[in-house]
Amino acid sequence: MKKIRDRLQLGVVAGLTGVVVKDLVGGLLSRAGWAEERGPQRAAGMLLPAYKIYTPLGRLAGWLADAAVGSLLGIASVYTLSFTGKDRAALKGLTTGALAWVGLYGVMGNIGATTVRPVQPKTVISEFINHAVYGVVTTATAAYLGDEQLFEGGIPWSASSIRMEEIPLRPAPRHVN
Repeated sequence: MKKIRDRLQLGVVAGLTGVVVKDLVGGLLSRAGWAEERGPQRAAGMLLPAYKIYTPLGRLAGWLADAAVGSLLGIASVYTLSFTGKDRAALKGLTTGALAWVGLYGVMGNIGATTVRPVQPKTVISEFINHAVYGVVTTATAAYLGDEQLFEGGIPWSASSIRMEEIPLRPAPRHVN
């Protein structure tokens, strides 16, 4: 299988994979009575008034916002694995998922970033579970689909980090008049 060599592309793919699994787990927890709101509804609450998040377009906006945030966090996860290596990727994912939970739902939620607020502790716990699952799935996907060189320093962090002496120069073609 051809591995992904671009960190941004890998981050988006891994992040979206994590979002899909997170939303599936969130749906199961919601049906089991462990959550009042699901992730996409919370994400829609960052963009829309609370009464509009349950409309069809509100649900779409929520899913798109959830996917966008998940993609950005996926990119951050890939850079984390590039910096620290892909060993113990699941533990690193659990950590990044927990940080996302605290940052997005704890800090951002408490400063008014979303109009939807959980009132039951079981919802807060289900959000932690969702984000832990997201982090583990995202980093595991990145470790599996990413080219080994991304995690071992073989692929530069950016094009600007390549030194000119590393680029083989060819003589310019000669034009004859």
